[in-house]
Amino acid sequence: MPNLALTEKDKIIQFSTFAFLVTFNVLSTTSFATPLMFLFTVIILVNINFKMDFYKYHLFVMQFCMFCYSSIFWARNGLITLNTSKAILQVIICMFIFYDYYKKFNDIHVLLKIYMWSSYVVVFVTYAYYGPSAFIESMEDARLDSSFANVNYIAMVASTVLVIHTYYVLYEKEPKWQFLLVGIPTLLVISATQSRKALVTFAVGVTLLYIIKHSMKGRGNLIPYLKIFTGLVIAIILVYLLSDTALFSGITHRMEGLVASITGEGEEDSSSYARRFYRQIGWIQFSRTPVLGIGINNAFMLTNIATGKNAYLHCNYAELAADGGSVGLFSYYIIFAYVFFKELKYVRKDTSAIIIIVWIINRLIYDWGAVTYTNKMTYFIIMIYYLHLSYMEKKYPSPKRRKKYLR
Repeated sequence: MPNLALTEKDKIIQFSTFAFLVTFNVLSTTSFATPLMFLFTVIILVNINFKMDFYKYHLFVMQFCMFCYSSIFWARNGLITLNTSKAILQVIICMFIFYDYYKKFNDIHVLLKIYMWSSYVVVFVTYAYYGPSAFIESMEDARLDSSFANVNYIAMVASTVLVIHTYYVLYEKEPKWQFLLVGIPTLLVISATQSRKALVTFAVGVTLLYIIKHSMKGRGNLIPYLKIFTGLVIAIILVYLLSDTALFSGITHRMEGLVASITGEGEEDSSSYARRFYRQIGWIQFSRTPVLGIGINNAFMLTNIATGKNAYLHCNYAELAADGGSVGLFSYYIIFAYVFFKELKYVRKDTSAIIIIVWIINRLIYDWGAVTYTNKMTYFIIMIYYLHLSYMEKKYPSPKRRKKYLR
């Protein structure tokens, strides 16, 4: 935890950050979400001595934002591209303020805990909104609707917070009872949403955390590898047993449809078929405009022609390939690639690097089934990654220090 004693201003700022995250996740579909988020950002601004500095985070996200703006010149619908670019720029400007405050800490745990507990608020608001009856119906293959918020997004929030909390239990020795108290209801939310992406990223995230923890102790010692093998066997047995229960029957059925769409064997459900069709639309357009695409956030025009509906392609890779071509794909994913490969060298020096690595892997998996580059929370999460990298570079300085403005 940071070596700084919290002042009253610190408490106000951290509560405002918490409120900012809750507002986005709980009220994102309402008209007053943006004004509230702006209000909390202003509260933070007036409580810090803001200084406009450019760090690696700002340089990477701004270059992508500039690409978004530049695509106006070749976009099929320039107005849509302009509005999307403005929204991305606005959230990046807000992140300047958040970054300026949180860069003073010595580690990521303050911000990570705020993110974690704000996510649990989303989980319990979900329970309060839908009520017990909706969760019971979900056991009968009737997944939660999106009247409160997009159910896939709720599920991803639930999956991410479980992986982060698992990290704290495995690596930071936080109480297991606390994890079980909030973790079991969170797992039930994933079940009720029947989100395949959330289930996969949860399983991958927890498995990676477990494997990395024990493999780091395995030099010349067989016991850690036996623990890994035993843990994986237990996990497989649990998944098999749970898949036959009423609670997980809905998500099991959807996973079978997903496997069928990948392997071509078995019965592919309508959702998997539609998503595969949307991805194909994006890749076909990419083959036609491989360099610059058809303009940021213009892929909906392709689905309109093909199906008569304005829809995302449900795959960030296909969406960006169609919208921005190879240049757009590179401009966006270099943001993740840079921090990922930089973080790798800190894994054995600081365990906090492990959760960042696992989180990035999960985000890249999630991007196969969702469009994330237009989501405002994406840029907050990227900020967490780069703040952590900044902490690591200060804590473990390289012999060859780079220029000060690239801290």
